[in-house]
Amino acid sequence: MTHLIKTVMVYPPGYVPSGWEAPEGYVPEGSIEDYNLAFAEAAPVLGQKFQAYGQSWEISRVQTYVSQEQHRHATGFFHLAIATLDGSVPVREPWHDGRSPLLVVHATDNRELVANEHGEPHWELVEREEWISSFENWEIQSLQHLEPMEEKTSGDYDRVIIAWLVSVDANHEHPDSVAA
Repeated sequence: MTHLIKTVMVYPPGYVPSGWEAPEGYVPEGSIEDYNLAFAEAAPVLGQKFQAYGQSWEISRVQTYVSQEQHRHATGFFHLAIATLDGSVPVREPWHDGRSPLLVVHATDNRELVANEHGEPHWELVEREEWISSFENWEIQSLQHLEPMEEKTSGDYDRVIIAWLVSVDANHEHPDSVAA
């Protein structure tokens, strides 16, 4: 079974990562977050350590979402893996309006994530399913819904939706994508 994992790397409050373009003396009010999104064959594990953005990270929390649908793409789980530099569970800010949005991830039939203009996996937050967008030369073939298995906390999503895309142009086999 394939897993889709969004890793959220949460820096300590007030910390500005090296390499970030910020005005001299800038101190963020909260915590800066970096993200990674990828398909994987295994779920993330609490305490798992990894390297990213020149730092050592440890997964401190995992929120799992499960698909209740029998879907031909067989992505049965989405995991929101929260990681910090010291392995502590961070206090994440609630969404700006107090409601949890829908996380939408765009992918192709061959489990490639569609890339944004920066070459990173494209995802979007929407309040309603009918606001999900598509891409030029692509249409949404199907939507796969994943629901949280545990009670949500601040910064979690109401649901996760994978928008599976298909080409509408026979000469265009794949959108810009990121290997999973």
